[in-house]
Amino acid sequence: MAAIKKSKNELLREARSLELEGRTNDAIKGYGLVVSKDPLNAVAYNRLMILYRKLKDYRKELAIIKKAIGAYEKDIKKDQLTWKKAHNESARLSLSLAKSMGLLNDKGLPIYEEPHILTWRKRLDTVRKKIKTPEKPQK
Repeated sequence: MAAIKKSKNELLREARSLELEGRTNDAIKGYGLVVSKDPLNAVAYNRLMILYRKLKDYRKELAIIKKAIGAYEKDIKKDQLTWKKAHNESARLSLSLAKSMGLLNDKGLPIYEEPHILTWRKRLDTVRKKIKTPEKPQK
């Protein structure tokens, strides 16, 4: 029997339902499926980060944060290249202007970032601190 293909939204709803039922590991798998279908799904990334934090699995949380930020950076770079190919002269002038105004970082990516990416970067710092300084056992 052929597997029924589910939309990203259906998978997201199912994962959230599993999460609410307390089936954390199944919810993680569900959100993972959403991310594999849609590498820019901020909701799925956020839920994965939250679930790994609840499980105190900081290494997996760190990996998800890096994956999410990387996916968005890759998408921005792809959009830039596509626009550059279509508008070569304008791109050259715009790049020069943006660099001189300090609007791009060392990688050539815009300094401005979407709010969820800024949140993920803060979370990245927090998780790195948690990994370096393990939690003290409670008495």
